[in-house]
Amino acid sequence: MPLTDEELQELAEEADIALGTIQRECGRDNVVAARIKFPRGYLHTAQSARQQLPDIGTEVQRRNVTYALMNIDVLRWLVVRTDVSGTALSMIVKNAICIRGTILEWMTMESTRGHASNRPYRQRTEHLVELGVIDEDLKEELDGVWDVRCREHIHESDTLEHDEYSREDYNRALRAYTALRKALVKKHGRAF
Repeated sequence: MPLTDEELQELAEEADIALGTIQRECGRDNVVAARIKFPRGYLHTAQSARQQLPDIGTEVQRRNVTYALMNIDVLRWLVVRTDVSGTALSMIVKNAICIRGTILEWMTMESTRGHASNRPYRQRTEHLVELGVIDEDLKEELDGVWDVRCREHIHESDTLEHDEYSREDYNRALRAYTALRKALVKKHGRAF
């Protein structure tokens, strides 16, 4: 039987106390005895993530994409299971979007191989529109994720990113990725 909201809140408060105690005791030191078990079942398995991918690229590339998706799962856990906020939240979200952007880069390259794969990202998304794989609205969303991805180059930064990215930005990048993944599965079939 599922826990009530009150029961969940009570468990969260107990976890808060325990984690706070561990933090006060250990500070920033790496103390093996103080490690907590990451919740099992939250991360996608590599196999379950791979089965959702389109049949593009090599097996090695698809497997590496699944590992990147596991990385995003860890970041997502921090966003949905903690009260992290401010600059820390913004940078977690940016990191997740950058990883998504890297995956989108791979997806657009592999799905336009032989046509536009060696062209810049925006030309590849335009080519996908021309092929009827995606529409203009999705192209704009994908290009927006790419814009954030390109901001990971600190040497090119000229503005502060303090509180620049939010949970909604994370969700927007996820929706764009999911829509492209589904469109490419429809075109190329599913990877196994």
